[in-house]
Amino acid sequence: MPALVFWIDVDNTLLDNDGIKEKQNQFLQTDLGPALTERYWELYEEVRKERGVVDIPLALQYFRERTSQEELSDYTFQHVASMFENFPFQKALFPHVLETMEYLNSIGTVVIVSDGDLNYQAEKIFSSALADAVSGRVLLFVHKQEHIEDIQQRYPADHWVIIDDKPKILFDVKQSMGDKMTTVFVKQGKYAKEPFPEAYVPDITVEHIADVRNVPAEQFWGQQKF
Repeated sequence: MPALVFWIDVDNTLLDNDGIKEKQNQFLQTDLGPALTERYWELYEEVRKERGVVDIPLALQYFRERTSQEELSDYTFQHVASMFENFPFQKALFPHVLETMEYLNSIGTVVIVSDGDLNYQAEKIFSSALADAVSGRVLLFVHKQEHIEDIQQRYPADHWVIIDDKPKILFDVKQSMGDKMTTVFVKQGKYAKEPFPEAYVPDITVEHIADVRNVPAEQFWGQQKF
């Protein structure tokens, strides 16, 4: 039987990352007040521009290094760091995520392929039970579209499917793999209205991750038939 492998994203695909960020902001406002909270998010954006991805541990490191003890005691800083480290990610799963993963596992092999800071991203994936949902098949990269061949070799298939909320990543992967890859655009989160490069249209578009359960197995194969 031909093998189908799904590469599925995490932030704003399986996890409501925008909602997580808002809850974290509320916590910071309470613990730090408006001025220090604003400084933290400024450093968060500085790190994202510097590295090209979100890196919360590095943002926290900059925050500690650039904030005096008078403004921010070690006790308060550790309390803030603990919030990030122990955030209840499982409560931030989008509705019906685990049922969707179960459906995809029934018709192929599901691999979580995520990007960002490797340590914090791993914490999200394992503490939210997503790693269990894919039997530990988790690949983490700083920029996953730079590792397309590595992912193919690690999980070979007759056809691949990528499920993601970021138009540019879907475009880049499709450009690289052509008809061997079916792209699924999940219109969730802040990238939902972002235009695709060169007016590219994804193979499948859904409003919510739960809608993936309604896509027939044969549609994931796209133009590649067996």
